[in-house]
Amino acid sequence: MRAVARPVRVASLVLVSGIALAAVGTGGVLAATRVQAQIPALTPEVVSTASLAAGPNTSVPIDPPQQGSLVLAAVFDKSVTQLVSADAQTVRPIASVAKTMTALAILDAHPLPADQAGPSLTVTQQDVSDYVSIRASDGSFAPVTLGERLSERDLLIGLMLPSANNFALTAARWIDGSVAAFVQRLNRRAVALGMLHTHFADPDGLDVRTASTAADLVLLGEQVVVNDALLSIVSTSSARLPDGTPVQNLNILLGEEPGWVGVKTGWTPNAGGCLLFAAKRTLVAGAPPLIMVGAVLDQAPNGNVDLVNPELGGAFDVARTTVDNAYKDFTTVHLGPGTIPVRGRVSGPWGGYSSLQLAGPDRYLLLRSGDTLSMATSATPITVPAAAGTRAGSVTVSLKGALVGTWTLATVSAVRGPSPWWKLLSG
Repeated sequence: MRAVARPVRVASLVLVSGIALAAVGTGGVLAATRVQAQIPALTPEVVSTASLAAGPNTSVPIDPPQQGSLVLAAVFDKSVTQLVSADAQTVRPIASVAKTMTALAILDAHPLPADQAGPSLTVTQQDVSDYVSIRASDGSFAPVTLGERLSERDLLIGLMLPSANNFALTAARWIDGSVAAFVQRLNRRAVALGMLHTHFADPDGLDVRTASTAADLVLLGEQVVVNDALLSIVSTSSARLPDGTPVQNLNILLGEEPGWVGVKTGWTPNAGGCLLFAAKRTLVAGAPPLIMVGAVLDQAPNGNVDLVNPELGGAFDVARTTVDNAYKDFTTVHLGPGTIPVRGRVSGPWGGYSSLQLAGPDRYLLLRSGDTLSMATSATPITVPAAAGTRAGSVTVSLKGALVGTWTLATVSAVRGPSPWWKLLSG
């Protein structure tokens, strides 16, 4: 009996061993498959934590003047938006506002850094005769003497602050040798600026044929606010000429209105009260200024506004009210990685993790009453392991359906992949 049982026992052991080995081989293949398997890409979580900014809650209507023309434009970061237009294309005499183009032509011929005096000229007998004649006719003047030396800056100060008619004639001869040749220069410059309804018959604006429109004059004003030398001059309240004569800027809003920077007054019986004006205010620290540029023509006198020169009072009143109300319609918003209200993260069940941060430009956006920014986010799946700075999504900001900008979401730190053990046990 024993001799028969022994072979059966051996056979059983061989069978069990074979089954066990087969089982181990199958598990090894399974484990290897798990360890070598590709981990699916991780989809980041992106959350908007707040709403974006909106424009002011209310706006103040800007009423057109009872007579004459008015145009106002907003200039922000090289973008120009027309805000007000009343009788904008009617051609009217512009009086001494014409001297703005005269000043610009002087600076075209002799560019001047804002802190420099520029080249000098010598006062001639013709210059003295002009001064005497204009003074006798009760026109605007600045005194000169034969042989006196005037710098370019002196000439511009006398031209733009007390509105000296004789300085306009002196400048014309200095630049082009004759008044007639200089007037041709003014008209060429007007065409180059797109002032197609403007004509100059003289450099000082006394001739009724020197005429323009409010819309054209705003184009001229936009040139002033980007010319540092001219802007510094028209923003000057008072100065002294080389002979010690004090001169005062006729624009009473300088120093009275926040951010007021000029530009030029004008009045004749035919033109009425005229003003080319500009103001510059920064609405948010660090942002570009919001500049208002406007022109108002043919306004009635108002002695309650300007006691010294009541003929300009009506123009000052319209300009001040228009600018103040216009600024109430705007706010500036800072858009950038530190201000766009979005946060996010990416994580794997094995513990791989990184928060997300925005990358992209810092910029400022001008919003008007009724404007609301909209924001959209998207997530981009990432493959692990992923280095810090891996793109994980994007944020777009729009205004009235138009794209304002796009910012990238990226990982702050590296995201590690799972270990082999984690894949074996949990994969």
